[in-house]
Parts: sequence; structure tokens; C-alpha cells
Amino acid sequence: MIVLMSPENKKVCITPKTDERLYAAPVNPPNTGTTYTSGVDLFRHVTRNRNVYYYLYEWSLWQGVENRYRLITEQEAKDFLLRALGWTGWAALDEQELKRVQELFPDLFEEDA
Repeated sequence: MIVLMSPENKKVCITPKTDERLYAAPVNPPNTGTTYTSGVDLFRHVTRNRNVYYYLYEWSLWQGVENRYRLITEQEAKDFLLRALGWTGWAALDEQELKRVQELFPDLFEEDA
């Protein structure tokens, strides 16, 4: 369990092993190049009171670089997901992630042009 503070100064006790991961950044195994040696994952945490919080896990495989968790707003989570779809290669949302995101945010991918 990791304790983060919300903007309202409330404790949010996240559990990355059991919280829902909405987006997992691609990871390179060791010694295969440096393309995916750091990334950002998006999680969704639901409290006992049914409040929903989103947070990012910023990670790196490089020694000396500290991994960190950071709470974000729902709008920031939506913006993050839209950016994830713009990334190239296999860094985009996979089919299961896309289905779940569409359940949580049904209008997120509606064209507005």
C-alpha cells in the first residue's frame, strides 16, 4: 500500500497490485535496446466510500532513476489516454484496455471535428 495526498489534503491509499490498470506502457526486457526503458502507466483506484481516483506510475529501468506515483484528475486521465492513442507502434492501447476505457469514458473517442 502507498499513501498519496489528494489536492483536498485527503489520504488516498493506493494498491498498484490490485488497482485497475487502464494503460500499461510497453517494457523492454533487459539488453534489447533502449526504446522502452521508461514509461508511464495509468491506474484507477476506488476507495471504500466509492470515490474514484486516478494516478500515474512513472517508472524507469535505469539505475538511479526513482519511480514515482502521482494522483491526477479525471480530466488529466482522459487527456493521458488520448495521448496514448497518438503514440506509435505497440505503445497504443491494446484491445482489452480500449474496451475498458470505452466503458468508463463512453464519449472520450467521439469525433468532434
